[in-house]
Amino acid sequence: MLNYLAKSLGLRFPSDFSSSAEWMKPSALTQPEGAGRTILVVDDDPPILHCIRRILEQANYVVLTSPSGDHAWTVIERGDAGADLVLADIVMPGSIDGLTLAAKIRQREPKLPVLFMTGAVLEDSEYLAEITRNKLVLRKPFSPRQLIDFIDSSFC
Repeated sequence: MLNYLAKSLGLRFPSDFSSSAEWMKPSALTQPEGAGRTILVVDDDPPILHCIRRILEQANYVVLTSPSGDHAWTVIERGDAGADLVLADIVMPGSIDGLTLAAKIRQREPKLPVLFMTGAVLEDSEYLAEITRNKLVLRKPFSPRQLIDFIDSSFC
């Protein structure tokens, strides 16, 4: 079921993801440097949010999820997140998309890292060019390994 759902969303998993997490065994994955750290994942697509949560939890991260930039900002503003990192989709409905959320976070908590993911084709902008150049954007679809490597690299 998860493979079918992931495939329909454009995510790539190992062919036998549901029955064997081979890619997560110690021989395949060393303990991530960020193990036990808290990640706030923000995406308006519930199945994608669920898949990302599952991948990150299996990699020993504590995962909080938020269905929108507006909701995520409310959680951060109240101080309820306690996140070590925010992973936000760039394109989301509502008044706060991923880029706006990052700008608000930088004003309030400048040391909180924000990474982005997107499957959208985005207009060129100086800021988008900068975050792409600095490897802060993960393009969808991505594999579990790509997601873990992307997150781990931010803690190095």
